[in-house]
Amino acid sequence: MNTILKTMIAAGIVASLNLNALAADTASAGAPYVQEHIQRLERMKTMTPEQRAKEREAMHKEMQKLTPEQRAAHHKAMRDHWEKMSPEERKTMSERLHEDMKRMSPEDRRSYNEEMRKEWDSLTPEQRAERRKQMHDHWEKMSPEDRNKMREKMNEYWRDMTPEQRAEHRKEMRERFEKMTPEERQQFKRDMGKQCEGLPAGDCLPGEPASKGAK
Repeated sequence: MNTILKTMIAAGIVASLNLNALAADTASAGAPYVQEHIQRLERMKTMTPEQRAKEREAMHKEMQKLTPEQRAAHHKAMRDHWEKMSPEERKTMSERLHEDMKRMSPEDRRSYNEEMRKEWDSLTPEQRAERRKQMHDHWEKMSPEDRNKMREKMNEYWRDMTPEQRAEHRKEMRERFEKMTPEERQQFKRDMGKQCEGLPAGDCLPGEPASKGAK
């Protein structure tokens, strides 16, 4: 499998565990249903991992019913909310989400990834470019310690996959890459390359090559 497909695998995991998944787990300050949304998030804190996974799935389906413009507004408000959270709150939320993902059954995880793929495919090239920019900006703002923790989680997530799940994920990533415009592909390569810059082999996200300068 060539390098770009390997980076696509890593990107798909990042999207699922980071910004896209976060969209179903943070409140939108500008949406009319914000109070209900916040209340649901508070209730989720006392739920079991299985219950939280089901609640996120329901919230994601509700997001799918919004128009592209409404989803864009929701994501913007979500990012604003995330920026206002303390480092401790972000850490707690990320750890809880990661733990919930680990507890998902193969069927639930496959269904979740399929929903993420459908949402991505529904975006325009401009919206996808904006989403990648958000991911890149988020990565740039992370501390070195947080980046290392994220890589560890990504490696753990990858190791937990069965060979069949990995093959299915590669297929999805290949199809997603083929739908990109030439400009999107070039920007994607640049963004993913920056995330491994200067790192030795083994420290990059799963499937990514280390930078040329690494030993």
